[in-house]
Amino acid sequence: MSDMTVYEFQPLWLTLDRVGPFQGTPYEIDFTDEQDRPCNIFLLMSENGRGKTTVLDCMALLMRQLGEAEPSRFGQEELDAGWGRVQLDVLTRVYWQGADRRIVLSLLAGAIGEETFLKVWDDSELQRYGAEQWHRTGFRQRVRGRLVEIDRHDDLVQDLRHTLINSSRLAPESFANSTLSFPTALFFPAYRDIPPVLGFEERPVIQPDHWGYRSVQEFDSHGTHWTDSLDNLLVWLAWLSNGSFEDAVKTVNSTVFGRSPDKFLAPEIRRVPPEAVVHSGGQTHRLDRLSSGEKNLVQLFLRIGAHGTRNTWILVDELDVHLHVRWQHKALNLMKTQVRQQPGTTVIAATHSVEILEAFPMDIREEGLIKGGWIIEENLR
Repeated sequence: MSDMTVYEFQPLWLTLDRVGPFQGTPYEIDFTDEQDRPCNIFLLMSENGRGKTTVLDCMALLMRQLGEAEPSRFGQEELDAGWGRVQLDVLTRVYWQGADRRIVLSLLAGAIGEETFLKVWDDSELQRYGAEQWHRTGFRQRVRGRLVEIDRHDDLVQDLRHTLINSSRLAPESFANSTLSFPTALFFPAYRDIPPVLGFEERPVIQPDHWGYRSVQEFDSHGTHWTDSLDNLLVWLAWLSNGSFEDAVKTVNSTVFGRSPDKFLAPEIRRVPPEAVVHSGGQTHRLDRLSSGEKNLVQLFLRIGAHGTRNTWILVDELDVHLHVRWQHKALNLMKTQVRQQPGTTVIAATHSVEILEAFPMDIREEGLIKGGWIIEENLR
């Protein structure tokens, strides 16, 4: 493991150009409040089809690049076609080579030139956020079939990238994600269902697909296979016998079922077939039998607890999807609690729910929260 420690990793600005609906002039999103402080809970608002998902997709792909040694493609249509470009500016504080350093780190992808960037950080802009230097990392278009790394001779950036890449190669049992300082993004799609797991006979005790450290974890909309199921995750945590399973059970019961004392995730795994079960009103049932609101929140908070580090971005597409108003308020309040309890957490949630907006007044201060929001109003095509 490297001697680099990451103390802060907070989004400042995202600039998109010729990606998704953002086809006109470069479009900027400001993730800070009126005092230029990076927000730790941020709502991204618009009608459907205006670009909320594109914003979250681009943030996830830039984080994925940060932890990849030699990416072969961007994974976004316009970027891979050669005309789109994105830049995400992150306020970063690291301990490196015996000193604390506060920098702006720009994550870049696409049609970026050698000296041309979507947002340039001069001394006055750096001072505005208390930063000392501007560093850049990312990849530009292919040369002979491969992507070319930007500023690959920057020692600080290379040490950070090598640290993240090497950490993803370590045996997950050699560390706990929650003790890592390295940044990670957890990207949740709009549909967070828990479908039935296929195949009772093919459920070995095996490492889950999303296990271990990654600079980004991108969860599928639906997973019916054992290795990417929540049941597999919980069985694996129980098999580790290091307290992780008990912590996961406690998290779900205190968040999702906190006001339903007759409903709780069982403190043990059913053995045949191996799966997690919920006790409710004297009956027992599988996770896929929960209500849609309960499944939504179980999916979120089990994954956050299992995969989050001390610097975690929680990217949630359509926080309100398929949720009754009461569940929408609960989802938002639980995200606020997560930010307060884990100070290195940043929540960026997309929504078009009027009810959530009404429960998120920007002008009312809430302890432990730096709130922000952005409305994509115009049709950008």
